[in-house]
Amino acid sequence: MYYARFESVADYVFRFDTRIYLGDHKLDESGECVGAIVGKNPGSARLRQLGVLAPLDLHGDKMLPFVRNRFVAAYEKAGKAFPPNAFVQVWNLFYLCNADLGAACTAINSFANPPLCSTEGRKLKVVWFAWGGDDSRLNPFKCRFISGQQGGFYYSGITKSIVILTPSASDFAKHTQGMPKRPVVNHLAGVL
Repeated sequence: MYYARFESVADYVFRFDTRIYLGDHKLDESGECVGAIVGKNPGSARLRQLGVLAPLDLHGDKMLPFVRNRFVAAYEKAGKAFPPNAFVQVWNLFYLCNADLGAACTAINSFANPPLCSTEGRKLKVVWFAWGGDDSRLNPFKCRFISGQQGGFYYSGITKSIVILTPSASDFAKHTQGMPKRPVVNHLAGVL
């Protein structure tokens, strides 16, 4: 259900093209990206091999299953079937893998131009922002997602409600940890 392509860059591991498949899927066939979520950086999930799209070892990662479960529930609530090979794309502020955000921020700052995922920039109907609150270490990375994203939404950690627009760098776009399920499912069911 969870796939990604890992690459080694300057002795660091990066995770690109992370996909959360919603149902049955075949990697050798084209799939339909039904939306994306934007998080901070790849954390707990571990690589199995480099250079190819391969199944993830979640290693306790709870974000990816949370996202999948919200999309699956939204399709059920809307009474719709998934498109064939449907998946949710995972974008990150940066793609360097490290569960320790402080260490990841230090490492990514050693790159003049950190590598980005080639799937970024795709115009999608649904883009869910879950990068947390105002953080001087992360705010510069948010800029490339802020401009031009249609279909953006986030769960506000301040108002405790869905906000239907792309957040600013200082808005509190709550991470999925501890997020209530129902508001996200209700919103997704109305837009998928």
